Amino acid sequence: MLTRRRFLECNALSATAGLLAANLGACRRWSPVQTPPLAFLTPAELLIVSAACECILPRDDDPGAIDLGVPLYIDRTLAGEDHHRQRDRFRAGLHALDIEALERARKPYVEIERAHQDNIIDDWQVGTGEQAEFVRLLVRLTLEGAFGDPSYGGNRNGQGWRLIGFEPCEPHRHQQG
Repeated sequence: MLTRRRFLECNALSATAGLLAANLGACRRWSPVQTPPLAFLTPAELLIVSAACECILPRDDDPGAIDLGVPLYIDRTLAGEDHHRQRDRFRAGLHALDIEALERARKPYVEIERAHQDNIIDDWQVGTGEQAEFVRLLVRLTLEGAFGDPSYGGNRNGQGWRLIGFEPCEPHRHQQG
């Protein structure tokens, strides 16, 4: 049976190979003391990203998106010049998540129950073009952050690789003779 986690693992392995070749209830949050300096997102946006990423790759017996450093990876990635066209749309998507949560549950996205957070993400996959585009970008960045090379700021301590059974080989060291 193909579960959501297995589907994500398979897709992440494919995405990682490509990159290498070229319910706990409420949202887990960082305290202000734990949050490192942000490159693009505001602290409030980081909380929304954290909650949304955890819907995509939730913690169970294995680490989830937050454990893998995905929200900070997304912050760093969006700050880079390669993603300047996506910044405004991503930021608008985060704010729209909050508005949607307020309309549905009268609370901000990070304060609603996890099931309601999941429902919004699920509904947006087949929602308006902007909603579906936001979810696709969120999923892509979540998978990159969870399973990409740790040198880019996600996949904390290579935990994502261990989840999918990937063991990178050590770089070859040249022997001087």
